This record gives sequence, C-alpha cells and structure tokens, in this order.
Amino acid sequence: MIISGIQTGNTRWLARHLQNTVDNETIELAEVSGTVATDIDGALAEMDALCAGTCAKEGVYAAFINPPQPLTREQFMRAIALIEERLGLAGQSRIVLFHIKNGRHHCHVVWSRIDIEHMKAIHLSHDRQKLRKCAQMLAAEFGLTLPDGLKNDRGAERFTDPERAKRPTRAEKAQAKHSGIGPEERRAAITEAWRSSDSAESFRNSLEELGYLLAKGDSRAFVVVDLAGDVHSLARQIDGAKTKDVVRKLEGINLALLPSVEKGKILMLQRAAAMQDTARERLKKDTAAEAIRNSLLAAQRARKLQLDLNWQVMKVRHMHERKVLLAHFMAVRERHLARRKWQAVGLALYLKKIVFLRALVRHHEARQTKHKRSIEEFHRQLEDSMRRRHGNEAAELQRRYDALRRLDRLELRSLLQIQIQPYMRATWLGHDVGDYDGKIAFGVKLGHNRRQLDKDFDQHVELNRRKKLNNHSERVAKYQKTLAYMRESGIEITDDPASKWLPLQRKQAEVIQQTGRWEEFHANTAEVTRHGRNVFRGPPGPEITAPKS
Repeated sequence: MIISGIQTGNTRWLARHLQNTVDNETIELAEVSGTVATDIDGALAEMDALCAGTCAKEGVYAAFINPPQPLTREQFMRAIALIEERLGLAGQSRIVLFHIKNGRHHCHVVWSRIDIEHMKAIHLSHDRQKLRKCAQMLAAEFGLTLPDGLKNDRGAERFTDPERAKRPTRAEKAQAKHSGIGPEERRAAITEAWRSSDSAESFRNSLEELGYLLAKGDSRAFVVVDLAGDVHSLARQIDGAKTKDVVRKLEGINLALLPSVEKGKILMLQRAAAMQDTARERLKKDTAAEAIRNSLLAAQRARKLQLDLNWQVMKVRHMHERKVLLAHFMAVRERHLARRKWQAVGLALYLKKIVFLRALVRHHEARQTKHKRSIEEFHRQLEDSMRRRHGNEAAELQRRYDALRRLDRLELRSLLQIQIQPYMRATWLGHDVGDYDGKIAFGVKLGHNRRQLDKDFDQHVELNRRKKLNNHSERVAKYQKTLAYMRESGIEITDDPASKWLPLQRKQAEVIQQTGRWEEFHANTAEVTRHGRNVFRGPPGPEITAPKS
C-alpha cells in the first residue's frame, strides 16, 4: 500500500496527466464535487482561479493511492476520507479518478487547497509523514502488505542508509521514461566500464562506446550526458565509488578540454537525431505500430465528435433563442405602434384643440415616450445579457476544445515515445537486445577507432597497442577470436560516418546468411558481450528473428 502526494500549480499538466489514455488502459471519472464544471479541465481551471485570488502559488494537492491488489470502491472512498481527515482537506473541492495501468488498479485524488471562507491556502506540513501513517493504518485495516520501507518507522536512521542514495528519484524516473534506459541499467553499464578501464582515457572511450559523453558539470567535477540529453552525476552512477575516487582516477583529464553541460547536450541530441530518424523510418514500415496509431486517432476522433455534437446543439439553441427574443421585440413594437395609431385619430385630435387639455395630452405623450425608451433599454439589456450568456457558453466549449487538443498532442507524443523506444534501444544497445544487426555491433566496436579511416590502418597493430595500454590479455584474446571469425566469414569492419551509431549494413548480415554460419557467429559474439546484459530491465527491443541459413 503506497500513498504519495504532491502540491502543484501546473493544473494544465495535471489535467493532461490524469486523462492520458495511452499510458492508462482505462480511465474512470468517479467524482467532481465542489465546482461548477463537471469535467476535469474545468474543475482544475476553477481551482486555479481560486488560487489566483490568494498569495499561494500551488493551489491544488494531488494524491496517488496505489494498493498491492485491487480494492473496492468503498475501500478507496474510505482511504480518501482518512487522507482528507489527516491532511485537513475535508469539505474541499475534489476530483476522484480510477486508473488501470499495466493491470495495476490505482486512484488519483485532487483537492483544492484554497479555503473559500478565509481565502487562504490550507497549510500542509509534514504531508509525507501523514500519508505514510495513512498507508500503515489502511494496510492494517484492509489486510494489505506494506513495502519494507513502510513497515517500520526508522526515523532519522533512514538518512544514513547507503542504499538510499542509489534509489532513483522522481527526476530519474522521468528521465528513464523519456530515454527508455532505466537507472539500474545505466548504472550497471557505467560501473562495468569503470571497473574494466585502467586509465582515464580508456574510461572515457568506454563511455562513448556505451552512448554516453563525459562532460564538465556546473557544480560537480564530472557528469555524463546520455543520448536523450539527460545529465547524470558520474559518482552516483558507479557502484562502490565515491567522488574522491572518481576525481583521483580522472585527474589525468584536462577539464578545460571537456565540453560543458549545455554543449554536451547539443552534441548528444545531434547524435540521437540520426538514430531517431532511422527509428521513425523503421516505424513507418511496422504495420502493427501503424494499426495502434490508427486506433488511437479513431478514439480521439470519437472523443472529439461528442464535443462537435455539443457545439451543434449549442449553435441551434442559440439561434432559436435569438429568434424567439426578436419575435418578442417585434410583437411589443407592433402593439405600441397600434396604440399610437389609435391615439392619433378621433377624440385625441379633438382634445388637442382645447388649450387646457393640450397640456395633459402632451404630458401623457411624454410619459408614453419615456415608457417606450425604458422598454427599448430593457430590450437592449435582454439582448446584451443573452449575448454574454451565449459568449460564455461558446468560450466554455472552446476551452474544452483547447484542452482536448492538448491532450491529443500529449497522447500522440506518448505513443510515439513508447513505439520508438524499442528501435532506439535496438540501435543504442543493439548487442543486448538480440536483433541480428546488433549481433555484429560489438564486432564493429573492435575496429572502431578514429585512426581506422586511414589507409594504413591495421587491426592487429591496434589490438597490440590496446594490449600494451590496458594489459587486459584475456579481453584482447576474445577480441582476436571474434576478429578472426569475422575475417574468416568475409565480414569487413566498416564505420559509416552517416550512420555512426548504427550496426553494420544489412548486406553484411546477408554474408552470414550465405555462409550458413549464423549459429556459430551467434555463439562467438555471445562470449564477448558485456556481462551486465542480464542486469538490464528496460523495455524489450523489436522482435527480429535471425535469418535462416
């Protein structure tokens, strides 16, 4: 039983996050109370407007209830009532949603922090400890299990836990969602490169081979930038190493020659752009991915159709109301004109000839004119009121259109990110995913060196040079074994500048298919693949089968 919460003033982001149908299998809006609007965007807009009347910057509080097993609606409402009581949010405007994500049932609740009676934000001090106590009480009441960190209250001792520093933060989780590379996977790869390198330069080269760039941090001495443009502290990515150990080992690198964080981001994003373009081209040929995208577009069109119908109904109703009001004005004017015509003939004309009665007739006509002006003013007020009401209704629907348009863009970006990540991983970590292009990727790294483009470059000389520098005879022997196999199979070691981060071309895989030695090459390259491949827990790559011999 995990309960977490956050104060925020970014209600637009929160509305899109709660209604994202790509990340969630089902979304059920259970309750919107305390607001005039009945939809999520409108309710959050009202909460934001209340916050604007105070000095508070974060006007809503969003809680997340994640039980280890599905709960009934009564149990969820009991949990919400307990959280409101502990946080002092009882009676506030709130939104309750139920999500199912990857088969996991959970609940989102959003409260307004603004006390309308006093127009002040409710102070939420120590909210994490209060939510922790709520989780413990609800787990005991419902018979649920608690994570190890919630079972016992360790107090200040939890800050001295060495494993606490290695746990991923919310920012790291967001980075993992964006890049597709988890914190554990990234830490395992960088740790392996650290342990297998005996010099600063070899460690830097190993990082580049893994898809990371060593840069100069603003507040830290060394940071690494990945292909997603995310920056990570180098000391936090190495298990068992401290900052002073990192500085001692990398003291041979001149900090002035390292790129800054901003420049490192630009360089890595430029490299990632080529990978993304290739991944998008491959994604266009994926019929399954195209079917999923068409299904999402159809669902978005169906969702927008309901708003279109509401817009048509509103327009027809507005036109009918304008016609009814105009007909009422015309009827009043016709009755007034008829009365004036009746007064302008007969006795009225005779009475005007009498001096005494002429003043009375004029006084009566002045009163009639004043009454007519008051009626016209009243009609103008009715017409202005109707126009304002029609404008407010149109603005409300337009607001829902804008919110739906933002949600559609978010869902399409989320779907593209989910679909493109396997292709990115197949290119970035091709030798770990299992596609036949990636099987040769590690062999390409054996000959990957800036000097290999020279005409007199010799692979054996390069291996001997590396052996003298690193003195890793066992690793060099494995490299030589793979190199001998590649030469025997007629596979050339190339480095195409246009596809620097891609595996060998497909025709080289055809060479393996023609020689009929695919299984042998598979077994050979498996020996030199990094030992940390089983540690990775990222999303699987695209399903690509080996060509039949």
